[in-house]
Amino acid sequence: MHNTRPAKITSPITSLNEGYLRTIPVALIVGAIGIGASFFLGGGSMESFMFNYLVSFCYVLSISLGCLFFVTIMHLTRAGWSATVRRIAELYAMVSLPLLILFLPILMTVISGSDVIYSWNVPGFTIHGGTPEADAQIAALAGSAVSERPPLEQLKAAFLNKGFFTARIIAYFLIWGGMAWFFLSNSLKQDQTGEKALTAKMQAFSAPFMILFAASITFASFDLEMSLSPLWFSTMFPVYFFAGSFLAALSTIMLTALWLQRTGRVTDEITTEHYHDLGKLMQGFVIFWGYIAFSQFLLIWYANIPEETFWYDLRINQAGWKGFSLILLVGHLFIPFFLLMGRGLRRNKTILTISAIFILVMHWVDHYWIIMPQMDPHHNTFTLSGTGILQGLAGMVGMIAVYIALFCLITRNRPLVPLKDPRLGEALNHEVH
Repeated sequence: MHNTRPAKITSPITSLNEGYLRTIPVALIVGAIGIGASFFLGGGSMESFMFNYLVSFCYVLSISLGCLFFVTIMHLTRAGWSATVRRIAELYAMVSLPLLILFLPILMTVISGSDVIYSWNVPGFTIHGGTPEADAQIAALAGSAVSERPPLEQLKAAFLNKGFFTARIIAYFLIWGGMAWFFLSNSLKQDQTGEKALTAKMQAFSAPFMILFAASITFASFDLEMSLSPLWFSTMFPVYFFAGSFLAALSTIMLTALWLQRTGRVTDEITTEHYHDLGKLMQGFVIFWGYIAFSQFLLIWYANIPEETFWYDLRINQAGWKGFSLILLVGHLFIPFFLLMGRGLRRNKTILTISAIFILVMHWVDHYWIIMPQMDPHHNTFTLSGTGILQGLAGMVGMIAVYIALFCLITRNRPLVPLKDPRLGEALNHEVH
């Protein structure tokens, strides 16, 4: 018979204590080394470095956005079981605001008028270069007014221009940061006062926030990744981006909880039942990601319209990227699906740790697969050998290290679990049948 636990925190340590003071400088040093190594491994090529930087940036940003969705949906559905793991998600979601600072190097290239990342930032992006005639046409358009450009560029210029792009980027981060601050500040206030009205307040705002989140992540996915290929379009791409983001967030929450307990923190409030439910959500979104990925591909393959198929042709038919696509398919879908298949596997902390790490690695591979082919789409130079992939990996390690530093800076000595949440008793007595 299950014994009912009182709604009371019993873990002796529920914060990072002074551990964050040691972690932040180490993480920043590792971050500087990783990002610096990424630059030098690219042979000093600013284009190569910036594309790899964008991969790593979108990777960590997607984790914070997935955590923001987790917090919002838990309040929206009044999910009591997640109360003891929700604070971890709240803290990661809050990192989305300072991530704007890490996006500034990319944003400055756009503001300066450079096309080093986004080709739509200069005239002539609809013309395929490589021949003397095409290069002459592109050169002739340099500095031209919008009205003098090809019709398609005139149409897209209303949305794809550096001024509007900058305004949208700032708006996204203000929306995400505002939402994250609202949930975290009210949750921390509840730790002091225990007011049940704060839970009702967060629940009331969760519905309009969900609409705001859906709109912002949709257009952000268009701007950050899909516009790298400004002639390609897919209305399913935002759902694909979201599915991977939430899956990565669940894996991050899982690993963070496991690490906290391994270091003697929050030992009693997060149980095997919580890990089981997180594992079920992870498996569900592994399947959902695969479903969306296949649906997007199938619709484009079936229609066989050249304006749509070229994006997939580069990734599944060209040497190098074809093998990378197979790695993504097997690693992002089939392997984690079987790792999380059974009830016993989802209650095994070792299996869950392996699964979460593997999913996070494949999530980076996914962003790499989306972004890097656009660096040189007309001359496929991708290879798994040499310094190409090492440059990306170094950038990933560096960006993750900076991300950890930001997480520790925001967390500091704050409680890692809600102390007086009215649903705390439900979470502590949660049992998966």
